[in-house]
Amino acid sequence: MQTIYPEKLEHYLQQNGVPSILLVFGDDLLLRNDALSSIRKYLSSDDLERIHWLQSKDFDWQQLSSGEQSMSLFGNKRLLELELPDNKPGRDGSAALTEYAQNQSENDIFVVIGDRLKKETQNSRWFKALAERGPLVRTQSPDKSQLPAFIHQRAKRYQLTLATGVPEKLSDWFEGNLLALDQELSKWQLLSSDGIITEEFLQTSIDDVSRFSVFALQESIQQQDYEGALHRLNRLLDEENDFHRLIWILQREVQLLSALQKAQQTQTDTNALFRQFMIWPNQQPGYHKRASQLRPITLLGAQRLIERIEAALKLDSGESPLILTTHLLSLLCCNNADAINQTLSVFSHGIEPNEQFIHL
Repeated sequence: MQTIYPEKLEHYLQQNGVPSILLVFGDDLLLRNDALSSIRKYLSSDDLERIHWLQSKDFDWQQLSSGEQSMSLFGNKRLLELELPDNKPGRDGSAALTEYAQNQSENDIFVVIGDRLKKETQNSRWFKALAERGPLVRTQSPDKSQLPAFIHQRAKRYQLTLATGVPEKLSDWFEGNLLALDQELSKWQLLSSDGIITEEFLQTSIDDVSRFSVFALQESIQQQDYEGALHRLNRLLDEENDFHRLIWILQREVQLLSALQKAQQTQTDTNALFRQFMIWPNQQPGYHKRASQLRPITLLGAQRLIERIEAALKLDSGESPLILTTHLLSLLCCNNADAINQTLSVFSHGIEPNEQFIHL
């Protein structure tokens, strides 16, 4: 089975033309749309009819059978697109696809579209029958290590130049949602006066929109910007983000800082730790600095607060997750019990430096 990756698809089409059957499978919507756009664009000069089918529970597979296919109104070629939302056509669909692969009309170009490709699908009879007739275009999300290079190339489509550190920052923000990244790049093409995207430009752009990333919240914590952290927390919650995911991100932050602090005390190499938490090299000095600044009791208090937040979310302990999260941000940003007492008026009492937190 021949496999083509999205960045090579246009070259393949120019060299070989569009095969009679194409399989476009992968979990990334942006890359999938790119692949389909390239195929349609290449065929745009042909006088053909495009038909798009979305498989549903009551989908009529007879539409594919050679005896039931209706000819194009003008007898021209047809581009048939079949979307399989879960990659499972079922028994009838499997039989219909296998038969179609064996008896395809010479007037048809058939594109099958699906999600992430698993071995179960690749080993199915229908998939093997189609793969014998045409290549697989794998539209899989790039690995995180490959994302900065992908983003750098993507920015060039919009005549944008990304300053040092920006591709890594965008990788954190948009991992798993490249479609949103592409929308931002399109917008920045209009907003940037010189086409150069710096970290300062990103900061301004983020502050001007309502959709905030949890990674932007992390940056406020690293910069000890308590007011900025609260602002971003409120905007995240306004956008109805998953509170559980937000707490997971903060828990990961505390775990990393705690582990870094122990490594610094024991003079242990931290490279493996950064690899485990997937921290970019340009971010590592900031984490080292923050771990050395925080007091051990602060991180202990943060760990205990996360336990209380989880109890509030999962066990309905009666405490407010929002208030506890606000308290957590104070600890991580201020690193000072006195400062926390001054900034948090929602608590009935302050936090003493040696206070023991409730361990749930």
